[in-house]
Amino acid sequence: MSRSLREYCLVCSCMVVFLFSGSSSAQVFEDINLVDSPTAGIIPHGSYMFEGAIGPESSILFGVKVGFHDRLMVGASFGIQGFIGRGDIEINDRPGFQAKLRVLNESVAGPALALGIDTQGEEAYDESDERYERKSKGFYIVLSKNYNLYKDISFHGGINYSLEDAEEKGMDFFAGISLEVISGVSLLCEYSAAMNDDDAQLPSCRTEGKGYLDSGIRIDYKDNLRFRLLFRDMIDNYIPEPGVARSIEILFIDYF
Repeated sequence: MSRSLREYCLVCSCMVVFLFSGSSSAQVFEDINLVDSPTAGIIPHGSYMFEGAIGPESSILFGVKVGFHDRLMVGASFGIQGFIGRGDIEINDRPGFQAKLRVLNESVAGPALALGIDTQGEEAYDESDERYERKSKGFYIVLSKNYNLYKDISFHGGINYSLEDAEEKGMDFFAGISLEVISGVSLLCEYSAAMNDDDAQLPSCRTEGKGYLDSGIRIDYKDNLRFRLLFRDMIDNYIPEPGVARSIEILFIDYF
């Protein structure tokens, strides 16, 4: 393990210990995304959620979502590159747009089902290739099912078609799991096959064809505040820069 990764893990551990002293006894609101992949979760009617994330290369992502009738959620987001440090600050040329409709609520026998669109990808938007470094999900359909065993455990899976298809088109699939380890703290893990970004013959290809394995720690604090420590690309699938991409995310939810 590199020194920088050890230091990051130490900081994350300290944050977990500090936040757990005031963490809530249950999940304060549904997972909207697991790590990057969507779930069937929706924020409640009349609520709004602010999101802020700090990631690799001093990138910052801001977003806001609004819930309607416990079935529909819409949102927008935009990213900034090189916010901290020297050099120019670059704002992504394209903002992201999100909308999700929960078609079926979860029942004892069956999962929740949602349809949606998310045009926000990861890191910078490359105008020449007409894509983000890691493509957005685009149109998707997702299933989610929660089980309350010793602790809460949730399973999620779906398929998607990214709108960033100037050179490489195709469907993709994703799946993941969240597991509560102690009250207010859960582990996250997901896999996205990235089948729409694995053609090595194309100059715009960003992956080695292994797919993306991502993980994270979710910490619910009080009633409406959530922290997420995320670790993306744990199997070195991203060609331009190997290694785990680390980020910290804050989510705040309230009501009109």
